[in-house]
Amino acid sequence: MTLLIQAVEGRLFSLVDARGVAVRGRFAARDRSGVAMPSGELVRDHSHYRRAILRGDITLVAEQEHS
Repeated sequence: MTLLIQAVEGRLFSLVDARGVAVRGRFAARDRSGVAMPSGELVRDHSHYRRAILRGDITLVAEQEHS
């Protein structure tokens, strides 16, 4: 499953790779300069993101099942 997420103004949340390791210098749903991506970002479903959604660090836009 993949998640389409969007950044929340004033909140920075780390992006994780396929192994669940934080990607240095990158924040979820933000470009490399830290600006929120207008269309959000597609990421793998991971508990890291699910917890962030519950805390309000990022917003869940959509979920997509793998075919």
